[in-house]
Amino acid sequence: MRLPLILAAVAACSHPSPTVYVSLATSDVPAGTHVIESADGVAVVALHEDQLDALARRMHEDGRCGGFMAHDTEADALGDLHVAKENPVDYTLDRAPVVAAVVPRLDKDRIATTIRELSAFPNRYFQSPSGVEAAKWLQQRWRSFTSRTDVTVELVRHAWEQPSVVMTIPGTTRASEVVVIGGHLDSISLGRSAGTAPGADDDASGIATLTEVARVLLAADYRPARTLVFMGYAAEEVGLRGSQAIARDFKQRGVNVVGALQLDMTAYQGSEKDIWLMKDFTSAAQNTFLTHLDEVYVGATLGLDACGYACSDHASWHRNGVPVSMPFESRMRDRNKKIHTRDDTLETSGNNADHAVKFARLAAAYAVELAKGQLGGS
Repeated sequence: MRLPLILAAVAACSHPSPTVYVSLATSDVPAGTHVIESADGVAVVALHEDQLDALARRMHEDGRCGGFMAHDTEADALGDLHVAKENPVDYTLDRAPVVAAVVPRLDKDRIATTIRELSAFPNRYFQSPSGVEAAKWLQQRWRSFTSRTDVTVELVRHAWEQPSVVMTIPGTTRASEVVVIGGHLDSISLGRSAGTAPGADDDASGIATLTEVARVLLAADYRPARTLVFMGYAAEEVGLRGSQAIARDFKQRGVNVVGALQLDMTAYQGSEKDIWLMKDFTSAAQNTFLTHLDEVYVGATLGLDACGYACSDHASWHRNGVPVSMPFESRMRDRNKKIHTRDDTLETSGNNADHAVKFARLAAAYAVELAKGQLGGS
């Protein structure tokens, strides 16, 4: 049964679930669905909550993560049609000694171990018990990295079962300015809550990569000038819901996020170059900054590609005018075809994190050069 028939069948139920407003590419609007408003290739439609599974399934059958954003209100959804303007950021590179002290400490074997441990959960679906346990596991892992009392690791509760995980390293001299590095914690398969979804590449690899960056920075007693926040988002696979909730909260509280980096799939090298920067729905200025970071500190080969509307959690920040980037493991056409199945294991990526550690180096350089600051004792 194709998507329009599934949606029609659900809509015909005598007790429909609550209405959810969805923004998605106009080309992805299900046949027969009323478009509330559209602009610049993005449309807003109203669906019932229990229709989201069918929409997510269609996107995943097309090999895409995300692909749409689910909103609680029509006004919030319509906000996606009018993206806020980015504020200018100074991308000067001036922290070479700090980056040089941090990058060599990144350990690809530790990244691989974290991928294995996360993918050992039956699944990390946002409504499953194991999805909740994975979040608690990640919170404990991050908390184990330091005894510093100024560093906080919190579970952010949502309207669904799985919480997001947020670790904050407060800034010293520019604490009101925030740098975000994130990846999505959840995994998904056709079986949803009951299905097997190890999600080793999608996205245990991204979570493991940013986890290793956090470990090394805290082991070096890194003291950022700007506040540095690591995030493991819940419910990315069903409309970027965790990252949206967090980004919306930040906006409502007036938190000034000066940059966000999304690590969604880092372990599988499917293309001839190492790292592919998504050029759509991202910041051209920040992508140029990443290119300079790579030239100076990493030495990976870079390419440009596009992944479509709302392909991962960076979209939640982009809509608020935050400069965002998403370095990806391959061209989208060469992506790991095992994602969203029981076969998304580390073995598919060569049973190692040789590719992922390149992203860790880039993310560490990004953290230090954007958040600035010094190592403890410097």
